Amino acid sequence: MSLKSGGLTGFYHLLYIDISDTLRPPGLDVLVVLLAMLGAVLVSIQPVTSPLVASRIALDPTLVATVLFLAIRSSAGLAALVQSGVMNVYLSYPMSKATIALILLASRVIIPSALILATPLAATLILLGPTLYRGLDMVLGSYIAFLLQSLLYGSIFMLIAVRARSQAASGILSVAVYFAYIALQLITFGIGSATGNETLRRLGEAMYLPDVAYYAYIGSSYEGWQLALVPLLTALSSIAYLAYFSRRFEVA
Repeated sequence: MSLKSGGLTGFYHLLYIDISDTLRPPGLDVLVVLLAMLGAVLVSIQPVTSPLVASRIALDPTLVATVLFLAIRSSAGLAALVQSGVMNVYLSYPMSKATIALILLASRVIIPSALILATPLAATLILLGPTLYRGLDMVLGSYIAFLLQSLLYGSIFMLIAVRARSQAASGILSVAVYFAYIALQLITFGIGSATGNETLRRLGEAMYLPDVAYYAYIGSSYEGWQLALVPLLTALSSIAYLAYFSRRFEVA
């Protein structure tokens, strides 16, 4: 019983330490304030009567900010732990490497993404409460779609960090991969639309889950696999990161 209790205490202790490092100011605090202000401005400068449209207006620019935060604090920050020797301290905790990898994924990707994306929605709820309250299911669905999209990017960034092990290289590669993914999505959608290839067009749509969620809520045509693509890619990239960290990652 004491061993289990000690292991659980170590789990929460390491989680707290790494969350504190990831969210340390200046960083998330400044970003949260700016995004709250941006969300308030965007929804107030144009007439919005749909909760789905209001959530999209608030969350679309927030996702870009979230990705940049993950590239800097998650990917480059994780590589910095390796370069500074702090990772050796993490690995000295009495728990498996898989557990440590899961803690890092939670503290550097899942929790920051959830907090950052929720910020403009909170501001929007204050300004457009009656509009959003009558469509909370749409707002929640949109939030989950954006969160899963963010987790896809973040899990890929974590894999880049444990492979590159360089703070500068991890940050640069993470941003480059993000823009490459967006470019691939746009090219796939564009080619599919131009050539009339329905499969390519739908694949391009499916690579950005918030769009598919939007189509589903407004009753537009979509296929079930389009909703499943990003969650599947997120699961695969997360598993790849956890497997690499658990089996092949070593600190020199």
